[in-house]
Amino acid sequence: MKARAAVLPALPAPLDLAVFRRMADMSNEAFFLTDARANLRYVNERALTLSGYAREELLGMTLFDLDPEFPHDALFGMIDAAVDGPIPTFEARTLRRDGVYIPTEVSLARVDVGTEAYLFGVVRDITERKQMEAAQRSFARSMLENLEAERQRVARELHDDVGQAVATVGVLLHSMAQTPGAVAEAMRPALQTTLTTIGQMTESVARLCREYHPAELLGLGLEGTLRAYVREFARRHGLACRLSTAELDDALGSEQELHVYRIVQEALANVARHARAQQVTVRLARRAQTMLLTIHDDGVGFRAAGADARGLGLTTMRERAAIMGATFTIMSRQRRGTEVRVVLPLSRVRATTPTEP
Repeated sequence: MKARAAVLPALPAPLDLAVFRRMADMSNEAFFLTDARANLRYVNERALTLSGYAREELLGMTLFDLDPEFPHDALFGMIDAAVDGPIPTFEARTLRRDGVYIPTEVSLARVDVGTEAYLFGVVRDITERKQMEAAQRSFARSMLENLEAERQRVARELHDDVGQAVATVGVLLHSMAQTPGAVAEAMRPALQTTLTTIGQMTESVARLCREYHPAELLGLGLEGTLRAYVREFARRHGLACRLSTAELDDALGSEQELHVYRIVQEALANVARHARAQQVTVRLARRAQTMLLTIHDDGVGFRAAGADARGLGLTTMRERAAIMGATFTIMSRQRRGTEVRVVLPLSRVRATTPTEP
Protein backbone atom coordinates (compact mmCIF):
# COMPACT_ATOMS: atom_id res chain seq x y z
CA MET A 1 0.00 0.00 0.00
CA LYS A 2 1.47 3.33 -1.13
CA ALA A 3 1.97 6.04 1.45
CA ARG A 4 0.08 9.21 0.73
CA ALA A 5 2.10 12.42 0.59
CA ALA A 6 1.21 14.91 3.26
CA VAL A 7 -0.38 18.11 1.97
CA LEU A 8 1.22 21.06 3.68
CA PRO A 9 -0.80 24.17 4.35
CA ALA A 10 -0.11 27.23 2.21
CA LEU A 11 2.27 29.85 3.56
CA PRO A 12 0.67 32.79 5.34
CA ALA A 13 0.32 35.76 3.01
CA PRO A 14 2.89 37.95 4.86
CA LEU A 15 5.46 35.13 4.77
CA ASP A 16 4.66 34.36 1.14
CA LEU A 17 5.29 38.00 0.22
CA ALA A 18 8.49 38.09 2.29
CA VAL A 19 9.80 34.99 0.52
CA PHE A 20 9.04 36.50 -2.89
CA ARG A 21 10.81 39.73 -2.02
CA ARG A 22 13.83 37.85 -0.73
CA MET A 23 14.02 35.75 -3.89
CA ALA A 24 13.56 38.83 -6.08
CA ASP A 25 16.34 40.71 -4.31
CA MET A 26 18.71 37.75 -4.82
CA SER A 27 18.10 37.77 -8.59
CA ASN A 28 20.67 39.13 -11.06
CA GLU A 29 17.83 40.58 -13.13
CA ALA A 30 15.77 43.68 -12.42
CA PHE A 31 12.13 43.07 -11.41
CA PHE A 32 9.38 45.65 -11.41
CA LEU A 33 5.60 45.83 -11.00
CA THR A 34 3.47 48.66 -12.36
CA ASP A 35 -0.20 49.46 -12.38
CA ALA A 36 -2.18 49.78 -15.61
CA ARG A 37 -0.96 53.37 -16.02
CA ALA A 38 2.72 52.31 -15.92
CA ASN A 39 3.32 53.75 -12.43
CA LEU A 40 6.03 51.74 -10.67
CA ARG A 41 4.65 49.97 -7.58
CA TYR A 42 7.48 47.55 -6.77
CA VAL A 43 11.18 47.17 -7.68
CA ASN A 44 13.85 44.76 -6.48
CA GLU A 45 17.46 45.47 -5.49
CA ARG A 46 18.81 44.77 -8.96
CA ALA A 47 16.47 47.43 -10.40
CA LEU A 48 18.11 49.97 -8.10
CA THR A 49 21.61 48.94 -9.23
CA LEU A 50 20.62 48.93 -12.90
CA SER A 51 18.94 52.33 -12.86
CA GLY A 52 21.09 54.12 -10.29
CA TYR A 53 17.97 55.41 -8.48
CA ALA A 54 17.01 54.90 -4.85
CA ARG A 55 13.91 52.82 -4.18
CA GLU A 56 11.92 55.87 -3.04
CA GLU A 57 12.79 57.66 -6.28
CA LEU A 58 11.78 54.77 -8.51
CA LEU A 59 8.47 54.25 -6.74
CA GLY A 60 7.56 57.83 -7.67
CA MET A 61 8.28 57.27 -11.36
CA THR A 62 6.72 55.58 -14.38
CA LEU A 63 8.19 53.25 -17.00
CA PHE A 64 8.27 56.17 -19.42
CA ASP A 65 10.67 58.02 -17.10
CA LEU A 66 13.07 55.10 -17.51
CA ASP A 67 12.58 54.89 -21.28
CA PRO A 68 11.34 58.28 -22.56
CA GLU A 69 11.62 57.14 -26.20
CA PHE A 70 9.31 54.14 -25.83
CA PRO A 71 5.90 54.84 -27.46
CA HIS A 72 3.10 55.15 -24.90
CA ASP A 73 0.54 53.54 -27.19
CA ALA A 74 2.79 50.55 -27.76
CA LEU A 75 3.13 49.81 -24.05
CA PHE A 76 -0.58 50.18 -23.28
CA GLY A 77 -1.30 48.03 -26.34
CA MET A 78 0.96 45.35 -24.86
CA ILE A 79 -0.93 45.48 -21.57
CA ASP A 80 -4.23 44.95 -23.40
CA ALA A 81 -2.80 42.22 -25.64
CA ALA A 82 -1.36 40.33 -22.67
CA VAL A 83 -4.89 39.20 -21.77
CA ASP A 84 -4.63 36.67 -24.60
CA GLY A 85 -1.12 35.43 -23.83
CA PRO A 86 2.46 36.32 -22.89
CA ILE A 87 4.17 39.34 -24.42
CA PRO A 88 7.18 38.40 -26.58
CA THR A 89 10.54 39.50 -25.17
CA PHE A 90 11.78 42.70 -26.80
CA GLU A 91 14.75 45.05 -26.66
CA ALA A 92 14.58 48.56 -25.24
CA ARG A 93 16.82 51.22 -23.69
CA THR A 94 16.87 52.22 -20.02
CA LEU A 95 17.82 55.74 -19.00
CA ARG A 96 19.98 55.63 -15.89
CA ARG A 97 20.00 58.33 -13.26
CA ASP A 98 23.34 59.61 -14.61
CA GLY A 99 21.75 60.25 -18.03
CA VAL A 100 23.35 57.26 -19.78
CA TYR A 101 21.20 54.93 -21.88
CA ILE A 102 21.91 51.22 -21.52
CA PRO A 103 20.54 48.50 -23.82
CA THR A 104 18.13 46.14 -22.11
CA GLU A 105 15.97 43.13 -22.86
CA VAL A 106 12.49 43.18 -21.36
CA SER A 107 10.02 40.40 -20.55
CA LEU A 108 6.49 41.40 -19.51
CA ALA A 109 3.48 39.58 -18.12
CA ARG A 110 0.08 40.85 -17.06
CA VAL A 111 -1.20 40.14 -13.56
CA ASP A 112 -4.93 40.67 -12.86
CA VAL A 113 -6.01 41.10 -9.26
CA GLY A 114 -9.74 41.56 -9.02
CA THR A 115 -10.62 44.38 -11.38
CA GLU A 116 -7.10 45.83 -11.38
CA ALA A 117 -4.48 45.02 -14.02
CA TYR A 118 -0.77 45.09 -13.21
CA LEU A 119 2.33 44.63 -15.33
CA PHE A 120 5.18 42.46 -14.06
CA GLY A 121 8.49 42.90 -15.84
CA VAL A 122 11.97 41.45 -15.89
CA VAL A 123 14.76 43.65 -17.27
CA ARG A 124 18.15 42.33 -18.31
CA ASP A 125 21.21 44.47 -18.99
CA ILE A 126 22.50 43.36 -22.42
CA THR A 127 25.36 45.83 -22.70
CA GLU A 128 27.98 43.07 -22.94
CA ARG A 129 25.95 41.24 -25.55
CA LYS A 130 25.56 44.41 -27.63
CA GLN A 131 29.28 45.12 -27.34
CA MET A 132 30.04 41.60 -28.50
CA GLU A 133 27.62 41.94 -31.42
CA ALA A 134 29.24 45.25 -32.36
CA ALA A 135 32.68 43.63 -32.20
CA GLN A 136 31.46 40.77 -34.38
CA ARG A 137 30.02 43.21 -36.92
CA SER A 138 33.27 45.17 -36.93
CA PHE A 139 35.24 41.97 -37.45
CA ALA A 140 32.88 40.85 -40.22
CA ARG A 141 33.16 44.23 -41.96
CA SER A 142 36.94 44.13 -41.69
CA MET A 143 37.01 40.54 -42.97
CA LEU A 144 34.83 41.38 -45.97
CA GLU A 145 36.85 44.52 -46.74
CA ASN A 146 40.05 42.46 -46.70
CA LEU A 147 38.36 39.85 -48.88
CA GLU A 148 37.34 42.49 -51.42
CA ALA A 149 40.84 43.96 -51.40
CA GLU A 150 42.32 40.51 -52.02
CA ARG A 151 39.84 39.84 -54.81
CA GLN A 152 40.76 43.15 -56.41
CA ARG A 153 44.46 42.27 -56.18
CA VAL A 154 43.90 38.83 -57.73
CA ALA A 155 41.74 40.30 -60.49
CA ARG A 156 44.40 42.89 -61.29
CA GLU A 157 47.14 40.26 -61.43
CA LEU A 158 44.99 37.97 -63.56
CA HIS A 159 44.35 40.82 -65.96
CA ASP A 160 47.85 42.30 -66.01
CA ASP A 161 49.90 39.10 -65.92
CA VAL A 162 47.93 36.05 -67.01
CA GLY A 163 45.52 37.90 -69.28
CA GLN A 164 48.22 39.89 -71.03
CA ALA A 165 50.44 36.80 -71.44
CA VAL A 166 47.60 34.75 -72.94
CA ALA A 167 46.66 37.65 -75.24
CA THR A 168 50.29 37.98 -76.38
CA VAL A 169 50.49 34.26 -77.20
CA GLY A 170 47.22 34.55 -79.10
CA VAL A 171 48.53 37.46 -81.17
CA LEU A 172 51.73 35.57 -82.03
CA LEU A 173 49.85 32.44 -83.04
CA HIS A 174 47.39 34.48 -85.10
CA SER A 175 50.32 36.19 -86.81
CA MET A 176 51.85 32.80 -87.62
CA ALA A 177 48.54 31.58 -89.03
CA GLN A 178 48.38 34.64 -91.31
CA THR A 179 51.97 34.36 -92.54
CA PRO A 180 52.36 32.16 -95.69
CA GLY A 181 54.74 29.26 -95.15
CA ALA A 182 55.23 29.95 -91.43
CA VAL A 183 53.37 26.78 -90.47
CA ALA A 184 53.29 23.49 -92.30
CA GLU A 185 49.90 22.70 -93.79
CA ALA A 186 49.68 19.52 -91.73
CA MET A 187 49.97 21.61 -88.56
CA ARG A 188 47.32 24.18 -89.43
CA PRO A 189 44.38 22.23 -87.86
CA ALA A 190 46.33 21.97 -84.61
CA LEU A 191 47.18 25.68 -84.80
CA GLN A 192 43.52 26.58 -85.30
CA THR A 193 42.54 24.39 -82.34
CA THR A 194 45.18 26.15 -80.23
CA LEU A 195 43.86 29.57 -81.29
CA THR A 196 40.34 28.49 -80.25
CA THR A 197 41.69 27.34 -76.88
CA ILE A 198 43.53 30.63 -76.43
CA GLY A 199 40.27 32.48 -77.12
CA GLN A 200 38.48 30.40 -74.50
CA MET A 201 41.26 31.05 -71.98
CA THR A 202 41.05 34.78 -72.67
CA GLU A 203 37.29 34.70 -72.09
CA SER A 204 37.72 32.70 -68.86
CA VAL A 205 40.33 35.10 -67.49
CA ALA A 206 38.09 38.08 -68.31
CA ARG A 207 35.14 36.40 -66.59
CA LEU A 208 37.20 35.64 -63.48
CA CYS A 209 38.37 39.25 -63.37
CA ARG A 210 34.76 40.48 -63.55
CA GLU A 211 33.63 38.07 -60.82
CA TYR A 212 36.52 38.92 -58.52
CA HIS A 213 36.22 42.67 -59.02
CA PRO A 214 32.97 43.88 -60.61
CA ALA A 215 34.29 47.12 -62.06
CA GLU A 216 31.01 47.33 -64.03
CA LEU A 217 29.32 48.60 -60.86
CA LEU A 218 31.05 51.94 -61.46
CA GLY A 219 29.88 52.20 -65.06
CA LEU A 220 26.72 50.11 -65.43
CA GLY A 221 25.36 50.49 -61.91
CA LEU A 222 23.84 47.69 -59.86
CA GLU A 223 21.01 46.82 -62.27
CA GLY A 224 23.19 46.67 -65.36
CA THR A 225 25.86 44.66 -63.55
CA LEU A 226 23.30 42.16 -62.25
CA ARG A 227 21.81 41.76 -65.73
CA ALA A 228 25.22 41.07 -67.25
CA TYR A 229 26.15 38.62 -64.50
CA VAL A 230 22.84 36.71 -64.51
CA ARG A 231 22.95 36.47 -68.32
CA GLU A 232 26.47 35.04 -68.21
CA PHE A 233 25.56 32.69 -65.33
CA ALA A 234 22.59 31.30 -67.28
CA ARG A 235 24.73 30.74 -70.40
CA ARG A 236 27.56 29.08 -68.50
CA HIS A 237 25.38 26.69 -66.47
CA GLY A 238 22.59 26.06 -68.96
CA LEU A 239 19.85 27.34 -66.63
CA ALA A 240 16.74 29.35 -67.37
CA CYS A 241 17.22 32.59 -65.40
CA ARG A 242 14.61 35.30 -64.98
CA LEU A 243 15.72 38.70 -63.73
CA SER A 244 13.41 41.48 -62.57
CA THR A 245 14.82 44.79 -61.35
CA ALA A 246 13.44 48.15 -60.31
CA GLU A 247 14.92 51.64 -60.38
CA LEU A 248 16.51 52.39 -56.99
CA ASP A 249 17.32 56.01 -57.91
CA ASP A 250 20.75 55.93 -56.27
CA ALA A 251 19.13 54.82 -53.00
CA LEU A 252 22.10 52.55 -52.28
CA GLY A 253 25.65 53.62 -51.68
CA SER A 254 28.58 51.91 -53.41
CA GLU A 255 29.21 49.66 -50.41
CA GLN A 256 25.58 48.51 -50.29
CA GLU A 257 25.56 47.89 -54.06
CA LEU A 258 28.63 45.69 -53.70
CA HIS A 259 27.03 43.74 -50.83
CA VAL A 260 23.85 43.17 -52.87
CA TYR A 261 25.87 42.05 -55.88
CA ARG A 262 27.94 39.65 -53.77
CA ILE A 263 24.82 38.17 -52.15
CA VAL A 264 23.34 37.47 -55.60
CA GLN A 265 26.67 36.05 -56.74
CA GLU A 266 26.97 33.74 -53.73
CA ALA A 267 23.33 32.63 -53.91
CA LEU A 268 23.67 31.74 -57.59
CA ALA A 269 26.94 29.93 -56.89
CA ASN A 270 25.08 27.81 -54.32
CA VAL A 271 22.40 27.07 -56.92
CA ALA A 272 25.05 25.91 -59.40
CA ARG A 273 26.82 23.74 -56.80
CA HIS A 274 23.92 22.17 -54.92
CA ALA A 275 20.42 22.86 -56.20
CA ARG A 276 20.19 20.81 -59.42
CA ALA A 277 17.67 23.44 -60.51
CA GLN A 278 16.14 24.07 -63.92
CA GLN A 279 15.08 27.67 -63.33
CA VAL A 280 16.22 30.56 -61.17
CA THR A 281 14.48 33.87 -60.56
CA VAL A 282 16.33 36.94 -59.29
CA ARG A 283 14.15 39.85 -58.26
CA LEU A 284 15.28 43.28 -57.08
CA ALA A 285 12.34 45.48 -56.10
CA ARG A 286 11.62 48.69 -54.25
CA ARG A 287 8.58 49.06 -52.04
CA ALA A 288 8.29 52.60 -50.70
CA GLN A 289 11.41 52.97 -48.50
CA THR A 290 12.38 49.30 -48.62
CA MET A 291 14.59 47.32 -50.99
CA LEU A 292 13.61 43.67 -51.50
CA LEU A 293 15.98 41.13 -53.04
CA THR A 294 14.94 37.52 -53.66
CA ILE A 295 16.76 34.66 -55.37
CA HIS A 296 14.51 31.64 -55.90
CA ASP A 297 15.30 28.29 -57.52
CA ASP A 298 13.21 25.20 -58.27
CA GLY A 299 15.91 22.77 -57.17
CA VAL A 300 16.10 19.95 -54.64
CA GLY A 301 16.15 22.21 -51.59
CA PHE A 302 17.58 21.16 -48.25
CA ARG A 303 16.65 20.76 -44.63
CA ALA A 304 17.05 23.91 -42.53
CA ALA A 305 19.10 21.93 -40.01
CA GLY A 306 21.67 21.24 -42.71
CA ALA A 307 21.98 24.82 -43.95
CA ASP A 308 25.31 25.43 -42.22
CA ALA A 309 26.76 22.35 -43.89
CA ARG A 310 26.95 24.32 -47.14
CA GLY A 311 30.09 26.14 -46.05
CA LEU A 312 30.77 29.82 -45.60
CA GLY A 313 28.43 31.00 -48.36
CA LEU A 314 25.35 31.44 -46.18
CA THR A 315 27.44 32.93 -43.38
CA THR A 316 28.94 35.62 -45.59
CA MET A 317 25.53 36.43 -47.06
CA ARG A 318 24.11 36.87 -43.55
CA GLU A 319 27.06 39.04 -42.54
CA ARG A 320 26.71 41.25 -45.60
CA ALA A 321 23.01 41.71 -44.89
CA ALA A 322 23.72 42.50 -41.21
CA ILE A 323 26.34 45.11 -42.15
CA MET A 324 23.75 46.85 -44.35
CA GLY A 325 21.15 46.72 -41.57
CA ALA A 326 19.01 44.32 -43.62
CA THR A 327 17.16 41.19 -42.58
CA PHE A 328 18.28 37.95 -44.21
CA THR A 329 16.10 34.85 -44.42
CA ILE A 330 16.44 31.60 -46.31
CA MET A 331 13.49 29.29 -46.87
CA SER A 332 13.93 25.83 -48.30
CA ARG A 333 12.02 22.59 -48.54
CA GLN A 334 13.37 19.35 -49.90
CA ARG A 335 12.46 18.91 -53.56
CA ARG A 336 10.62 22.26 -53.52
CA GLY A 337 13.45 24.70 -54.05
CA THR A 338 15.09 27.46 -52.04
CA GLU A 339 14.53 31.18 -51.66
CA VAL A 340 17.02 33.70 -50.31
CA ARG A 341 15.41 36.96 -49.20
CA VAL A 342 17.03 40.25 -48.17
CA VAL A 343 14.92 43.17 -46.93
CA LEU A 344 16.70 46.49 -46.48
CA PRO A 345 14.98 49.60 -45.08
CA LEU A 346 16.52 52.32 -47.20
CA SER A 347 16.43 54.69 -44.23
CA ARG A 348 19.27 52.58 -42.76
CA VAL A 349 21.56 52.96 -45.74
CA ARG A 350 22.89 56.35 -44.69
CA ALA A 351 23.44 55.12 -41.13
CA THR A 352 25.44 52.09 -42.29
CA THR A 353 27.55 53.93 -44.86
CA PRO A 354 31.00 54.80 -43.44
CA THR A 355 31.77 58.51 -43.44
CA GLU A 356 34.78 59.69 -45.40
CA PRO A 357 37.80 60.67 -43.28
